[in-house]
Amino acid sequence: MSRGRLLFVESNTTGSGMLALRTAARLGYEPVLLTSDPARYRGLRETGAQVVRCDTSRVTAVRPALPGRVAGVTTTSEFFLPVAAALAQELGLPGNPVDVVRTCRDKSAVRRRLAEAGIPQPRWACARSPEEIPDAVAAVGLPCVVKPVDDSGSANVRICGTVREAQAQARAVLAVRHNVRGQPTAGVALVEEYVAGPEYSVEMFSGRCVGVTRKVMGAPPYCVELGHLHPADADPALAETVRAALKALDVRVGPTHTEIKAGALIEINCRLAGGMIPELIRLARGVDLLEQQVRCAVGAAPDLEPRTDGWAGIRFFTARRTGTLRDVLGLDHARRTPGVTQVTMTARRGAPVRPPRTAYDRLGFVIAAGDSPAAVTASLSAAARRVVPVITARTASTA
Repeated sequence: MSRGRLLFVESNTTGSGMLALRTAARLGYEPVLLTSDPARYRGLRETGAQVVRCDTSRVTAVRPALPGRVAGVTTTSEFFLPVAAALAQELGLPGNPVDVVRTCRDKSAVRRRLAEAGIPQPRWACARSPEEIPDAVAAVGLPCVVKPVDDSGSANVRICGTVREAQAQARAVLAVRHNVRGQPTAGVALVEEYVAGPEYSVEMFSGRCVGVTRKVMGAPPYCVELGHLHPADADPALAETVRAALKALDVRVGPTHTEIKAGALIEINCRLAGGMIPELIRLARGVDLLEQQVRCAVGAAPDLEPRTDGWAGIRFFTARRTGTLRDVLGLDHARRTPGVTQVTMTARRGAPVRPPRTAYDRLGFVIAAGDSPAAVTASLSAAARRVVPVITARTASTA
């Protein structure tokens, strides 16, 4: 017998979204995807989820489409966290307060709140026009990072070495009026001090640290994540810094994903990590964070006790040149690599591709698990060498 309907307000398109729907069904709930465009989701039909097509940009538009009794509301998409929180609040269901979620969706608002609480973070400033960039850079210093205050997936994020580069990047940020989901953007560029050193993400759930992930970053000037390893050998103080930050933001329940470098908080997200990090945690520690997100959405206590003691990692496939993806060779060989648990292509054949500037430019990934970081890294490297994207130059007619 069904435990009730679990609403997903849209979903992640490149990571764990469809898996979350299947997880809800496995736990006895009826997954319902509220979406303005079902065609956006590859593999949606196979999840068995009920699909309700509606305008998901506003709670007032979603409310009339609700399919009867609802046990919980959630989302795996960064862009729809405020709508999901508002809907849950209206229905008296578990979740973080709407104002808290809206604050966390605005990187400049997060910066202000952390500054008030004395949490370590990079120097920062905001700009609403390119003309404000020189003053922002003077306050922050060079090199700096210029990015939108309200986007995701490393979109329009760039390390800038000069004021001129920062102004050009600000123009690119401010020229975007709607994000990839069609939502209006804030029209604000965030200028931050560039922090050197390795990057980690701290995965928390209702204030409890699940683990720390080491990130493999792409070459500057872009800030695209090309791999992850979990768990990371990191300073335990990272988790304490994140707890203090979440307390300052009044984040109370559910998953959070916080990026941190050299002890300074880079970004905080009120959601599970992307980039298949939840799957790495499941493989390495036996903790299914998607399952815990479902449990949390319906008011049940999460089960975060580790069941295994291993490591897992992911390596993303990328294009080395701009062109059209014609084929991908070696996938079956990669799948047979010892330690490999999954090889997936997310880019479609025939699609335009380029060297990565955002997470959306990644072509696919390989995941491996093992009994040591060295074993996992060796499996990922061996499998990645066997995968060869065949990319042809785009002609004038297809450019």
